[in-house]
Amino acid sequence: MTTERCSEERGIMKRLHMCIGLAATLFAGMLTGCRGGDDSPEKEREREKIEIWTYFETDAQCSALEKVISGFNQSQNSYEASWKYVPMTEFTKKLSMAYTEKALPDVAIIDNPDMSAFIKMGLFEDITGFLKKLGVKKDYYPSLVETVSYGSHMYGLPMNCSNAALIYNKAMLEEKNIDPPETWEELEQAAGALSTESCSGFLMSAVEGEQGAFQILPWILSTGENTSEIGGEGTEKALAFLKRMIDNNYMAGDCINMSQNDVGRVFAEGGAAMMENGPWVLPMLEEKGIAYGVSPLPVDKNSSVIVGGENMGILKGKNVEGAKKFLEYYNQDQVMRAFCLEAQILPAKINIEIPEDTNLQVFKEQMAGAVVRSSIPSWNVLSKQLSQSVYQMVAEQKSPKEAAGMLDVRK
Repeated sequence: MTTERCSEERGIMKRLHMCIGLAATLFAGMLTGCRGGDDSPEKEREREKIEIWTYFETDAQCSALEKVISGFNQSQNSYEASWKYVPMTEFTKKLSMAYTEKALPDVAIIDNPDMSAFIKMGLFEDITGFLKKLGVKKDYYPSLVETVSYGSHMYGLPMNCSNAALIYNKAMLEEKNIDPPETWEELEQAAGALSTESCSGFLMSAVEGEQGAFQILPWILSTGENTSEIGGEGTEKALAFLKRMIDNNYMAGDCINMSQNDVGRVFAEGGAAMMENGPWVLPMLEEKGIAYGVSPLPVDKNSSVIVGGENMGILKGKNVEGAKKFLEYYNQDQVMRAFCLEAQILPAKINIEIPEDTNLQVFKEQMAGAVVRSSIPSWNVLSKQLSQSVYQMVAEQKSPKEAAGMLDVRK
């Protein structure tokens, strides 16, 4: 091999090594860029968490909420929402404890009569300006706006609304040739005809707390009793009616231990021919294949149902901006409508249409005269006493007149 040839080959090898070294340097740089530090695109895209607490427990409620949260998470890249179940019977207690322990969620989906007390405690963020931009006062039922307000300020977004109606087993009523009762007298007669050893003619919840109060109060107000005079003759008349239904075995005395969903399950299993309940139990009945009907709650003198439903409040000091984005997403008509139709509950917005052939129409019509619990004087005291009064009657500890006296907050 000549000297020239060797020199030429050494030159080629040198250039080859230089190319390999350059390639290795470039590749290492690419790896470093991919790993990055705190300024990397990966870190920039990390979403802020939003935790939501709720007591929703029916399959339809949970499925509907999951879809709202999934839709929100897909609609933007800054926040990731998730939810946590807290039992309704423990919800206000857990929220109070979380406040003390500084372990609050970002958003609470709360029973609307409970909102006022927590606003006064200072738990919820004042979002008046934000809600005005959303048009809440214009678009939502005024009674619902009242539940998120304190003075001239607003602290939450009404999520949905409801009330209680009479839900009946069509087959059972048809077998006895009974029309859905419209008055107390008709209800008592129908319940008597429909009652058997294994089936109550009528059932309702008188459990301790807001659920029982929600179902007991319409009977009192139906007598014409003014909300500022609860505990008077009308209250005694209503409690005497309920006591008579229990004494005659037209209604199970165990109603004092049953939640509204418990009542729905008993009805779905054929343990009651009629019940007082809200629209959230309808999916449960449909799953069981029950042919049911819905009619207005039977009255004494006038119809007077109670506003139910949930509000969404943003907890003070938490991820306020992210929570606002979530509320803003839910405020869209199509989002609220889809949630409410699946969960079988009424939209909080007045003008969101629901199909006329659904059983929700009865509940919607009853909203016109519905009473807001938080507007009743000393409601926080009264709500606890309502279920206690029925309990003491069932236990034969007090007469209807004495039980009514327990509810007179004017004393």
